[in-house]
This record gives sequence, structure tokens and C-alpha cells, in this order.
Amino acid sequence: MPSLEPRRRSRAVYQEDDEPEPSPYTSDSSKRRKNGVSSRRSEDGEDTKEEEMESDEDQGQGPRGHIPDPGEFHPGAIVRVRVDNFVTYRHAEFLPGPNLNMVIGPNGTGKSSLVCAICLGLGYHPKHLGRASHVGEFVKHGEESATIEVELQKRPNDRANHVVRVQINREDNGRKWWLNGKESTHKAVQELTRKLKIQIDNLCQFLPQDKVAEFAGLTPTRLLEETLRAAAPEEILEWQLELKRLHKDHKEMKAQVENCTEILKNHESRQQGLQADVDRLHEREAIQKKVEDLKSARAVAEYNDKRLKYSDAKKRLRDAKKNLEDLQNACGPALEAVNQKQTYQAQIEPVVADRKKALREAEIAGEQALRGIETFDEAIKNEENKAKAEEDTLRNIKTKIQQRRKELTNLEARLRDKPPEFVPSEWNAKIRQKESVLQEIQSEKRQVDERFGELKASNHTLLATLKNLGEESENLNSQQGKNLAQLKSVHADAARGWEWLLENQDQFQKEVFGPPMLTCSITDKKYSDQIQSLLNQDDFICFICQTPSDHKKLSNHFYGQMGIAVPIRTCGSDFSSFHPAIPKDQLPGLGLDAYAIDYLEGPEPVLAMLCAVRNLHLSGVALEDINNVQYEQLMAAERIPQWAAGKRSYRVSRRREYGPSATSTSTRTITPGRFWTDQPVDNSELAAIEKRIKEVQQELIVLKQEGREIREKRDNLDERVKEVDGEINDLKQQKNELQKAATQYAALGDKIPIVRGQLDDARRSVTEARLRIYEASARSDELVHERTRSTLQHAELLSNIRDKHQALVEVQIRLIEAKSDVQALEERNADIKRRLDNERMEIGAAKAEADQLKEDAQLAKETVSKAISEDPDQLPYLNELATGKTVEELDNEIGAEQSKLEYVHAVDPAVLRQFQKRAQEIQNLTQQKEEMTAKFDSLTRKTEELRQKWEPRVDALITKINDAFAYNFEQINCAGQVDIYKDEEDFDQWAVEIKVKFRQNETLQQLNQHRQSGGERAVSTIFYLMALQSMAQAPFRVVDEINQGMDPRNERMVHERMVEIACREHTSQYFLITPKLLTGLRYDERMRVLCIASGEHMPPEGRRLDFGKLVRIQRAAVGAAA
Repeated sequence: MPSLEPRRRSRAVYQEDDEPEPSPYTSDSSKRRKNGVSSRRSEDGEDTKEEEMESDEDQGQGPRGHIPDPGEFHPGAIVRVRVDNFVTYRHAEFLPGPNLNMVIGPNGTGKSSLVCAICLGLGYHPKHLGRASHVGEFVKHGEESATIEVELQKRPNDRANHVVRVQINREDNGRKWWLNGKESTHKAVQELTRKLKIQIDNLCQFLPQDKVAEFAGLTPTRLLEETLRAAAPEEILEWQLELKRLHKDHKEMKAQVENCTEILKNHESRQQGLQADVDRLHEREAIQKKVEDLKSARAVAEYNDKRLKYSDAKKRLRDAKKNLEDLQNACGPALEAVNQKQTYQAQIEPVVADRKKALREAEIAGEQALRGIETFDEAIKNEENKAKAEEDTLRNIKTKIQQRRKELTNLEARLRDKPPEFVPSEWNAKIRQKESVLQEIQSEKRQVDERFGELKASNHTLLATLKNLGEESENLNSQQGKNLAQLKSVHADAARGWEWLLENQDQFQKEVFGPPMLTCSITDKKYSDQIQSLLNQDDFICFICQTPSDHKKLSNHFYGQMGIAVPIRTCGSDFSSFHPAIPKDQLPGLGLDAYAIDYLEGPEPVLAMLCAVRNLHLSGVALEDINNVQYEQLMAAERIPQWAAGKRSYRVSRRREYGPSATSTSTRTITPGRFWTDQPVDNSELAAIEKRIKEVQQELIVLKQEGREIREKRDNLDERVKEVDGEINDLKQQKNELQKAATQYAALGDKIPIVRGQLDDARRSVTEARLRIYEASARSDELVHERTRSTLQHAELLSNIRDKHQALVEVQIRLIEAKSDVQALEERNADIKRRLDNERMEIGAAKAEADQLKEDAQLAKETVSKAISEDPDQLPYLNELATGKTVEELDNEIGAEQSKLEYVHAVDPAVLRQFQKRAQEIQNLTQQKEEMTAKFDSLTRKTEELRQKWEPRVDALITKINDAFAYNFEQINCAGQVDIYKDEEDFDQWAVEIKVKFRQNETLQQLNQHRQSGGERAVSTIFYLMALQSMAQAPFRVVDEINQGMDPRNERMVHERMVEIACREHTSQYFLITPKLLTGLRYDERMRVLCIASGEHMPPEGRRLDFGKLVRIQRAAVGAAA
């Protein structure tokens, strides 16, 4: 039993940190001290004795009964737990036994703190406790640090027990570790717990108070994992992980094989589709190759033909040259006279050309002289224009002089006429005075506008208020309005929630129903009070969902977003599933008219909720009270838990675990119901609304009157603004005019000298203009003289042109005579000349033919060289093709082969590349498929082999758990079953399914958070954990307050089974934490009861508290009273 810190220091508690306390079960256990731990032992579950075991230091009595041997502790079991400044403890030490340890004590004494100390002291995270998220929050209030020390039973080969010590700092949530007296690390502690198979992170082994509900929420797959961790040997867990890995690889490999097969099939299909195109492509390539070869052979044939023709042409050229030479020798004397005349003609022709040139030069000189005359004409004209322009300028200057004289006269006259004096400050003062008046008017106008805006906003608000009051008045006159008004008065949050739900019903999977006071009604108003007496206020204002998801969504919106607290319930049962315990026709004999549900109408899910929560299908109602006989009959029937008759309601409570006589009945007087009534409208509320409407209307009248006054005032202010603004503009205009006149007069003194200077400048400009006119006239006269000289020179050039032209005509006449003589001689020798010309033409034609044939032969040779450049050895083959064939014959063969190409459709060359590439891909894919298939078969074989080893072991384990689980349930007349779900496609989906049945008329239903009540889940959880006890791999197990939701009968049966199972030999250590126990329970010598006692009434030396003595005193007092 943990105790408060003693005032006198204990030597065993306050020793140095470097020297861990010895185990109470080691060889020196005779000298150990047992601080505040009580041990309870019993024989046959009847005679219970309690004694305090203390150390020799405290002179306590030695323990009696079963004393645990250190060998009874499994390796890793908890031998001792000590805490300092931890949660509620200043100092406490726990010495559990090797088997079942029941930790009891009132709420708040620190029972769960022992669970927290075990978890945190062995290096696990606070998340496994479901409480605080930081370790620093477990330090006692007002302290800086806390210390936890846990002693674990050693393994057979270890020298001594393992002592783990941790110091927790509040400020930085830091932890400092010691292992077996030496400073260590968190990782080393985790490694130790792993080797000792401690599983605090497994809900099947460690179930804190705040994690009990989470166990029922474990998914079946997670439950299987936790079960195997808790009860299966290490090799089974390793096999399971290996199976999952193999299955994952197997699944991936299967997908890869299928994908590869599909790709390969697709490639082969597409390859078959391309085969015909590839064949056509090969055929077309063969034809094209033959065409190319024939074209090359044609080039060879053409070269040979051109070479032969070139040889013939050279022979003809030689013959033609010889014939010309012979003809020239024979006709030489006849041609000599023609040659002489031709020589004379050739001498005259250059003279004609020279004289034509001289004539052209003379004509050019005349043209140049004419252009000079024209240039002088233009220059003379320009000078005349300049003189004219200067004359125009002179006239303008004279006009300007007259203007400046007139302007000077005017300025001198204005200078003599001085304007009125202008004082700017006086005019600015007048303007500012008017502007100040304007600002005051505008300020007043803004205030009026602001007040008008306020009146307008108030008017809108009052109109909206008047509209709302009208709607409220109308609602009060309707029944739905009455109910809604009543709901607002009873629970304003529920009314807000109902108004929101009406507009957002489409957000839910199934229809969500509002408060029963709105959605339900009484069919017979005479029974209204009786039915309402069976319900409480939450039953009238709650919201009803049909699915858990809708419940969660509605709850999140109400609590999280709207911030309203409204009861929400979920009913997943059909209304038809609720049947009366006694037929209706038998109720009159019991003094009841009907069941309460018979007089209610509304949506079936709402009625089903009322039946599930308040048993209205089992609750009777009657207008008249029942007599004693009928009361006894109802009590004897035991099937109607409550009824309302006349002016009283009755509620019966039965405790079956205490026998048939353990029955209590509570009665209370029925008061008039607040709901489901057709009461008239609350006139006081309606009168208040009407009064408020009149007040609002009166306020509107006042606002309108004030608004009219303000509008008139605003119009007057607008007129004043316009008037003052006009006066300001007039003042500014007068000021500007006076300022302009003063400015202009002040400038006269500067402007008169400027005008006089401009007049003097104009007079000088007249003199300069006259000078320029004279100079222009002089230059014009000079140009006229120059033009006259140019005209005389031009006349001389014209005479020279005439002489040159005459000389040209003379020489041209001589040339004509020479040509005539040559023509006459040539006509007489025409035959000779024709023959010579023919021979010359023959030579030219032969030479041209030879040159062309040579060029053609050269081109043909180049074509042949190009054709055989890649394969010179092909020339004999081409010669063979060309032998005996002409070019025309080869052209015909080429045409025939090209015609074949027209019948063989062209195919994209990329098709062949694609065909070859895909062929390589098909080969690679086939190889990949074979390799993957081999791997797939290997994985299949390995998976099957491993499954054949793993599955029977798991089946046997689950069967053993099922047998123990079913047996536990049979002991409380219920049924339970544990099965394993096997998914042949995925080992990750294998799961444990827990099914339970707590009533005879039910079938086995899967255990979850929704189907069973809290007590039923608690019973199922503890029975499942007890079924694992004999197979537990962990050295200890912890369950915190699992029995809180159980009824007394189940709690007694569970306790019986727990003691029976946990106290067997060779079972692991077990901790059960509970705040209360029933009387008359069975106890075993192997179990130990740790009584937690703390508080202000604890003695200073808490470890000296003798619970055995207290029990003896209590028994003596009870015996004396008897």
C-alpha cells in the first residue's frame, strides 16, 4: 500500500541514487522493508485475513499464509515500484505479487498513478496512457522533478534483478535514465524491455483506464496483431511479418507478370498486324533495287554508246577540215578582188566612227553652253525675286513703324491716366470672411446630413424590428409557432439548432429529426401528463440521428461551430423491433389502459429512440390509479419496469444478483405536463409584442417628423451655400480685375522703353532693306552681261556642229560606195562562197557534235562512277546487264519494273524500324516474363510453405482463445465466440472477430463501440484478456477499472473467473485496478491485494498502518452488534 511520505526519513527509501535498492525477493529479503503494502489471503473464499508485512527495522510481525518465492516471478515481472513526487504521491512504494494483484482504494487516491508509473518508468510514451501528452505533466504539483524506480525479475542467466530508474523534469520534459545503478540511455531501457517481452504498447497486455473504450474500437485486423503479440511465440510473429512481406512481393510480382503478359500480347498482336506491311516493304525494296541496277546498267550502255558516237564525230570533223582546205586552194584568185574591197571598206568604217564621235562632242558642248545660259536666267530671276521680297519687307517695316508710333502714343496716354489703388489684403480679408461663413454653413449641413443618415438607419432598424414582431405575433397564433416559442423559452440552444436543421437537412445521409416536443404528438390528450411523467427534459429537446456519421457531423456543427450544447442521440434499431412484454389485451387486468407508446405518434426513428432509452413500449399508463392487487400483480410479472396511473408514476428497480426480494419501487406525484398541450396563446407575451409594435410605430412617426424638419433645414442650408458661394465668386472677380489693372499700369514704365526700342529697330531695318535692294539690282545687271557672252559662245558652237555634221555625211557616202562594190563582187563569187560557207558550217557542226558527244560521254562516265562508288565490284554485273541491250530496251525494262511498284503500295519505312524494334522488345519481354514467372512461382511456393507452418499454429492459438472465451461467457449464461477471418487475397486483412450474446433472444453480434453497452463491452474485454492469460508472452499485464460498467452479477462472475485463471501456477503477473469490490468475493492464496490509502487522516508513518488490525476491529464490532 502506498503511503504519504513519513516525517522520519527511512534508510531504505533515501539511499544514494547510485545504489539501487535491493529486490525484496533476493537473497537478503529477510532484511527488506515492506512500506504500506497489505496482503489479503483467504481459504475457500470465506475467511479473509489481513496482515501488514513489515521489515525487521520496523519490528513488524512476519507474514502468514502463502509467501511468494522469487522463483515464482516470471522474467520481466514487476518486483517493486517506487515513486517520488509523482502525480499525487510524495513518496510511495509498491511490492506486487507474482500472480494476480488487485489494487483497490477510493477514487482519487492514486490507483491509476501506479499504472502511469509502470508505463513511464519502463520508457514508454504517455500516449499509451491516454492522459497527458508530456511527461512533465506527471510531476507532482509544486515540485521540479519526479523519480520512478521499477525493479524487474531477472532472467535465469542474469546475475541480479534489473532496476530501471528515471528522473522526470517538469520544466523541459526531460528524462534522465539509470539502469542497474549506472547512468544509461532511453534506448538501452527500450532494448531491455524488448528482450523481456514487455508490451505496454499492446492493449491486450496493458489497458489503462482511459484506453478501455479504445479496446472495443480496435479494428479486427489490429486486434489480430495485438493478440499475436500478446499470446503467440516470437517465431509466429516473425512468420506473420514474413508472410505479409511475401504476400506483398507476390502481389506486386503477380501484377508485374500480368502487366508484362498484357504488354507482350499487345506487342505480338501489333507485330502480326505489321507483318503484311513488312513483306510488301521487302518486295518493294527488291523491285526498287532492280530498278536502280537497271538505271546503273542504262548509264553503262549510254556511256558505251556515247563513246562510240564521239569517235565517229571526231572522224567526220577531220574529213570536213580537209575538204575546206582543198576548196580554198582551188578558188584563191577569184576571191582576191573581194578581199581588197573588203579591206577598203574596213579602212573607211573607223573614219565614220571618229567623225560620229566628233559630232557628238560638238553637240555636247553646245548643250552645255545652252544650260549655262539657262543657269544665268535662273540667277537673274532669283535676284529679281530677292529685290521684290526686300521691297515687300520694306513696306511691312514701314507699317510696323506706324503701329509702334501709335502704340507708344497710347502707352504714354495710359501712363498719364492712373487707375484706383489696389490693396490685396483688404480684398483677401473680405473673401476669407465670406469663406468662413460658407464653412460654418457647410459644417452645419454635414451635421444635418449625419443626423439624417442616423435617422435613416434607425428607420431601417425599426422597420426590420416591426417585421420581426409581426412574424412573432403570427407565429404565436399558430400551433407550430407556439411549440417553437415554448422550445425557445425552455432551451434557446435547441431552438437555434432546430432552425438551422430545417435549412440544412440535405447535408446528412439520412433524415435527422428535431426535438420530440416538435416532431411528436399525443393521440389522446387525457394521457399527456402520464406519458410526460415517464420522460425527462432531455427526452423532449434532444435531436435524433439514424447513423453514427450523421451524429458526428451534427455534433461537430452544434458544439464546434455554433457553440450550442444540445443533447443528440442515435437510434439504429427499427421501431418494429420493440415488442411489448405483455399482450395489450392483458393490460386492463393489471389496471393499465395501454402502453405509453400507443398514445404517441411521430416519425418511427423518434419513437424507436424513446423506446430504446425510456422503454415506452414496456411502460403502462392509466387514467385511474391501480389497487393493491393490481400492484402486486405488476410486481410479480417483472416485465413492466415503470407505469403511470392516475396521479402517480411508479418505477421498479430490481437487483437480481441479490435474489428475488431485492426489489425497490419509487413513486412520485404526476405534475401537469409542460409539452404536447394545446394551450392558448400566452396573452401576456402577445400583449407585450403588440405593445412593442405600437412603441416601434410611435418611434417611426417621431423619426419621420424629425426627418421632414431636417430635410427642410438641409434645403435652406443648400440655398445659403449657393448665395454665399456667389458672393465669394463676385469678390474674387472684382479683385482679379483690379489686380490686373494695377499690374498692367505698373508694367507701363517698362513697356514704353521697349516700344521705343522696337521703333528704332524698325527704322534701322528700313535702311538695311534699301541697301539689300540696291545690291540685288547690281548683281542682276552683272548676270545679264554674263548671259550675253554665253549666248555669243553658244552661237559659235552651233556653227562648229554644222561643219562636223557635213564631214560625217561625206565619209558615210564613201562607205556606202565601198559596201556596194563588195556586194557586187560577192554576188559574182556567190557559188564559191556558198561552197566555202557550207564546208565551214560542216566543220562547225562536226565540231559541235563532237564536243557535245564528248560532254555526254563524260557525264555518262560520271554517272557510272557514281553508281559503282559504293561497290566497285558491281561493274561487271552492270556490264552484263547492259551487254546486247540498247538504252531504249533498258528504259523499257525500267518502266516495266516501275509499273510493278505501282501495284505494290508504298509503306512508310518507319514501319520496318518499328517492326524490328518491337521484335527486339518482344524478345526482351519474353525473357522478362520467364524470369518474373520464375520469381512468382518461387514466391508462391515460399508463401505456401510458410503458411502451412504459420496458419495451423494461429488456428490452434485462436481455437484455444475461443475455448477459454466461450467458457468464460458460459459461466455467466451468455455466449461468446472468437473466430479468425481469413482473406485469401491479402494477409494484411486477416482479422480476429469477437462475437458476443448477452440475451437469450439475440444472435451473436460482433463486438464494437456501437452495438454493446459500456458494461457489456467491459465484460467482453476482460473475458478476452483472461482468455489470453495462459498464453501471455509478456511477463505482466495491467487492466485499470475494467469492472466499472458491469452490473453486480457480471462483476461477481468476472471476478470469479479472473481469480481462477490468474492464480494458476506458471501464469504471468496480473494487475487489476478497481475503486470498489462486491462483498463475499472469492480470493486465492496466490493473489495479493494492494490497498491504496491516502488523505489527510493518514498517520504520519503510513507504512505502519496495520490493515489486519483494522479488519479485526471491524469484525469484532460487527460480532458485538449481532
